[in-house]
Amino acid sequence: MHDERFILIRDYLASNAPDAAQAITPESRLLDSGLLDSLGILSLMEFLGERLGIAIEDDDFVPENFETVASLVAFVAAKAAR
Repeated sequence: MHDERFILIRDYLASNAPDAAQAITPESRLLDSGLLDSLGILSLMEFLGERLGIAIEDDDFVPENFETVASLVAFVAAKAAR
């Protein structure tokens, strides 16, 4: 069973790339796979900020947070815990 944050992110990504929906796993690479581009990152972060009530700051936009779905989930969990 997947974490609710993973499901939220997976569903968001799937809504923008329906053909990839079945293949999205925690290990899915976000930028390398084409699931996200720079504008997609901004849209996703805005969505997560509004949906989860987390504050996204300029310093949060580092490659490590967007490497895989799992790294993005970990980032969101850390932000939510603050």
